[in-house]
Amino acid sequence: MGERMSNLMPRRALIASLLLVLVSPARSHHSWAPYDLEREVMLEGRVLEYKWANPHSYIRLETSAEDGVGKVWEIEASSAVIMRNRGWAADTIAVGDRITLYANPSRNPDLTKALGARLLAPDGILREMRKANSNAPAVVAPAVGADNLSGLWRTTITPEVRDHFFFFEPTDWPLTEAGLRAFENFENGDNPGRDCVAYASPFLMIVPDAKLITQSENEIVIRTELDSAERIIHLNESSHGGVEPTVQGHSVGHWEGDTLVVDTAQFAEHGMGNAQKLPSGPDKHLVERFALSPDRRSVRYSFEMTDPTYLAGPIGYEITFVYSPDFEMTRLPCDTESAQRFLELE
Repeated sequence: MGERMSNLMPRRALIASLLLVLVSPARSHHSWAPYDLEREVMLEGRVLEYKWANPHSYIRLETSAEDGVGKVWEIEASSAVIMRNRGWAADTIAVGDRITLYANPSRNPDLTKALGARLLAPDGILREMRKANSNAPAVVAPAVGADNLSGLWRTTITPEVRDHFFFFEPTDWPLTEAGLRAFENFENGDNPGRDCVAYASPFLMIVPDAKLITQSENEIVIRTELDSAERIIHLNESSHGGVEPTVQGHSVGHWEGDTLVVDTAQFAEHGMGNAQKLPSGPDKHLVERFALSPDRRSVRYSFEMTDPTYLAGPIGYEITFVYSPDFEMTRLPCDTESAQRFLELE
């Protein structure tokens, strides 16, 4: 694990004057396991529905057949937030458009459901659905940095971080027996995302979206783009005593120079609180560091997480937030129908 705090390699220098590429093939709230990623189908037809939503967007496509009996396919795509970061928009296609869509079909041959891969729209442009397109908004640090942590920041992650959270496998982290059992027995009904419950930190923090941070004397508030979640970091408290557990836990922070150090406990149990298909327990503990770069154009975010119920040892990673004051957050609340629609695939 090259980015883990427990075994960190020498830190990569941040070259803030260069384009920072947003790694964005992250999924939303469920697994791609129901789809046959080794097989691709080409679907041609008319758009019946194009839903631009969080945590999933989707396309309903009516295809034609030589015998005159067409089919209606439901095509899954990522959240509006992630799709926008790939260069898509709410008006990329419209109901009535005739399109060609390449997708990975369901493993269940009786289902006309698929995971979108690429789209050929009426304008003749072939658009990727699971990676960035040429018109994707670039992550570029401005010439002038932030005064402090306050402001809008875009999250950049490495492929390793992406895979270990969104495509988690038991070999990625040391698990307890309970952790291994929980992963192997995970079912879609265990996923709080179906009810629009946000990811728990640090999973929430590594999602490649925008984060809006506001800062005052007594607290720092972090609002996320994908799940519209809110974290409050208390600067005038020093313990977690007497606090009821919540999804994001109870956070207390202090400053070490330009670095904010945050200690979080009192996490509520969460069906995917640590990673995809890996829950978190009541004794989960998180220590995070938000280190503002000398030029104040980026933040090095690092953490160490322990969870004795499911993890056999500490887990730590390091990613970067890029100051993006001119970027506009996508402000779409989680849509429950969208969240649940693709959790019934198997």
